[in-house]
Amino acid sequence: MVLYQMDVARFITVYIVQLGMGIIYIIFGLIILRRDTKRLNQLFSTFYLLAASATILNVIYVSFTLNPLVKILHFITYYLFCFAMVYLLIFTLIVLKSEKVFTVKKHNLIAVIYGGLLLGLAPIGWYGGITIDASTNWRPVWSLAFLVYALIVISACILPTLYYSIEVYKKFEDEIIKKKWLFYILAIIGYFAILYLTSISNYLNNPSFRLFTSIAGLTLFATAYLLYYGVGRQIER
Repeated sequence: MVLYQMDVARFITVYIVQLGMGIIYIIFGLIILRRDTKRLNQLFSTFYLLAASATILNVIYVSFTLNPLVKILHFITYYLFCFAMVYLLIFTLIVLKSEKVFTVKKHNLIAVIYGGLLLGLAPIGWYGGITIDASTNWRPVWSLAFLVYALIVISACILPTLYYSIEVYKKFEDEIIKKKWLFYILAIIGYFAILYLTSISNYLNNPSFRLFTSIAGLTLFATAYLLYYGVGRQIER
């Protein structure tokens, strides 16, 4: 398999920053499961593990120069990053409404519908929506159609998650719990912002904007911790 010889800056971004982030997300996901295997724990750890899988997959394929493999792997990577978010939405809805009201059937339905909408990106990406080859320096470049559809679908998950997270915040009376939930809100805003930036960066294909997005991506280390800290055992009380 042909491998791409990347520059030092991209090497550091991929094999140090992104790989490190993937490892941290795996660790947090496993810690949450080890602490308890309740439904809330399973949902929250699923977010971490899906995001970690996307990051590690990106690290694996980023040096490949074999099409259509790189295009397929890029799509799967983005899909996993986006699909992970639905578990934050489901988690938030359960905290707001309780497990009895928001049943497993309802949460599976939301996941299936959102996952299906994300799959709509596949034909767009295959037929010109994603370009990764020597002409793009083996970096993903998106078409406007792919970008617009992606932003519409992820916003359909992001906006409700933010709205219901704020509703949960208003529901709490204990100031300590409210403070910790505020950390959760800030963390998901950070994760969502990076996803938006990455999407736009892939469309613009501007070196300066890509560099800015890579630097901003360092905040994902903080979001990983804030998410974990913000929804500790005290949230379940």
